[in-house]
Amino acid sequence: MMTCPKCGRNTAPGRFCERCGAPLPDDTPPTEPFVSAKPLAKPPPPQTPPPAAVPPTPAAVPPPMSPPKRIERPVVEATTNHPSLEIDSFCVLFENLPGFLRFRFNAGVTAENVVLSVENPLTGVKTQSRNVAYLQRSREINVPIPAQEAGAFVWYVTVAYEAGGRKHRLEGEVQMLVVRPREAQKAADQLTVTITNNINNGNASDVHVSQRAVEELAHLAQSENPFEELRRIVLGGQRVWSAVPIDLCGAMPTLPVQPAASVCERITLDLGTVTLHFFANRMVRIGRKRETNEIALRPPEGVSDEPYRAVSRAQCHLEHKGESVVVCDGQIDDSHVARPSSYGTFWNDEELHSNLTLAPGASGVLSFAGCASTGAVSLNAKVCRPIRACATCPHANRTWCGDGRRPALMLTRRDGVAERFVALWSCFPLEEADPSFEGVVIFRKEGGFAWRRGRRCGWLVPGETINTDFGQIKIS
Repeated sequence: MMTCPKCGRNTAPGRFCERCGAPLPDDTPPTEPFVSAKPLAKPPPPQTPPPAAVPPTPAAVPPPMSPPKRIERPVVEATTNHPSLEIDSFCVLFENLPGFLRFRFNAGVTAENVVLSVENPLTGVKTQSRNVAYLQRSREINVPIPAQEAGAFVWYVTVAYEAGGRKHRLEGEVQMLVVRPREAQKAADQLTVTITNNINNGNASDVHVSQRAVEELAHLAQSENPFEELRRIVLGGQRVWSAVPIDLCGAMPTLPVQPAASVCERITLDLGTVTLHFFANRMVRIGRKRETNEIALRPPEGVSDEPYRAVSRAQCHLEHKGESVVVCDGQIDDSHVARPSSYGTFWNDEELHSNLTLAPGASGVLSFAGCASTGAVSLNAKVCRPIRACATCPHANRTWCGDGRRPALMLTRRDGVAERFVALWSCFPLEEADPSFEGVVIFRKEGGFAWRRGRRCGWLVPGETINTDFGQIKIS
């Protein structure tokens, strides 16, 4: 029996209710077994495809055992903080006595294997401190200096160390004073100026200590033996720290993009005491006309130009050949024909009838339209070669400059005008023109003019002014 979902009364299972005739659900299971005399025919069940055979899942294989990976720690750059180097200004050296220079170095990070070396490029003397195995903060480093002759020298300072798994190298310059016993007072005065400049320029580590040092040096003039008093001050253990400019070893700065710097064949430097005109042409022509000559011979301002009219329009020319300078009277015209000057070219009062070859170091008087005493105009000539600068030049192109064998010719006016002309074929030591620019070299590179002093260098761009510790240079 089953219950009709419409009328709620019991009825026999089938397709319709016996009471109300309402259809009954076919899938309703009977509440109890019932067998009919004549069973009803049911439609066959739908044929469904058998399920696809699923391959058995293989047993999970455990991964092979491997050793644990090593964790690589990131490399710490040594430039997290800028390194600093200071020198004790009181470390003055005395003539023919060994001494030392005291530095204070801070790498900015933990550093190892610190080596500080000092080199004199003029004498070739090089000395270095003992290897400092570990340096975590500022530390004093003494560098022994052998006995030296008296004078003021610019020394190169190099600091090499390891930090963060890398090797680093810094370079700078310091001025070392070697004192004669009889010049102790002069050395004290110069040391006072140095300390005062460090205070004014902000390079003094402790202003109060530096001021007390200046006061102590001032009492040196009242001492009966200034030399012994200066030695007592130097060896007394007082420190007057001043900063040393240092930088990473690098190459020459990139050439400026200004066309005047990249294709410049001539440049003028005003040093304050003298004006220098540089020419980079292989052949330098001298004459009266400015349009066709690198050097135009003109009278000083306010002076009559009557004597200068004797100078030919194409008076002479000079060029370098190998290690020498060749001076020739007259010039070569467009037809490649040599045209002599009207009144001759003279070297040390002797007229040039053929080419004159000047070796490095040669000097004399080059006069035009007459001898040096009666000629219209004359120039002091000197063949310069910066052999001393080549030994430590980090930017020299040996193929281009001939390893310093190419000379430079400097011509100085003898009429009282502070003006000089320089035929620059490789390098020119600027101290030849002004001794206060000791160690400064002017050279040609990539079509432009540049300067170098030790390992510092820069480009000479027309219209700019360079303010350095060795002087001011105006460029035009």
